[in-house]
Amino acid sequence: MARPRIHDAELRTRLLEAAAETVAQHGVDALSLRKLAAAQDTSTTAIYSLFGGRAELLVALFATSFTSFGDAQRRVPVTDNSEVDLGELAVAYRDWALRNPHLYAVMFGGVLGSIDVGAEAHRADAAMDPLRDAVARAVAAGTMAGASVESISHSFWAIVHGLVSLELAMPSTSDDETRRAMFDAGKDAVLRGWSRR
Repeated sequence: MARPRIHDAELRTRLLEAAAETVAQHGVDALSLRKLAAAQDTSTTAIYSLFGGRAELLVALFATSFTSFGDAQRRVPVTDNSEVDLGELAVAYRDWALRNPHLYAVMFGGVLGSIDVGAEAHRADAAMDPLRDAVARAVAAGTMAGASVESISHSFWAIVHGLVSLELAMPSTSDDETRRAMFDAGKDAVLRGWSRR
């Protein structure tokens, strides 16, 4: 009878989630492999087996964050109305960030410090492909104009990112419906700004 796998995908996911929470709340220097292993009822051997070490764990955290985010963006259906698609991509962006604030902090909060993520940097760029594709379709259809696809994509991303980052960073007494309405107003404004309609 084969021995059960101890260092499996489920443990890897738990370790990444716990590491993301620690790093987002307390900074990268607070991440101790011994404490992480103990909190997840495993050993540092498991962490070394799954990741290779602390630096590799942090790089995997970066890669996992952008992969999860990119997957959420790619799940947005592509329709024949690219501006509707852009609106849905923005909503998916916000929804993912609100569900995964620690991963969002790893991606955009500067919490990884000087950790070299160069080998995984392509994941960040790939996560924005659905946005660039929707903008490219809008430009090709003549419904958006005034700058290059890259410039329009960047401005759209900047507005959505800013709205979401503020929502995550600022305490609010507003209910979700009000916060969502404020988000939609900003998202719709940037769409109108590039629209030729």
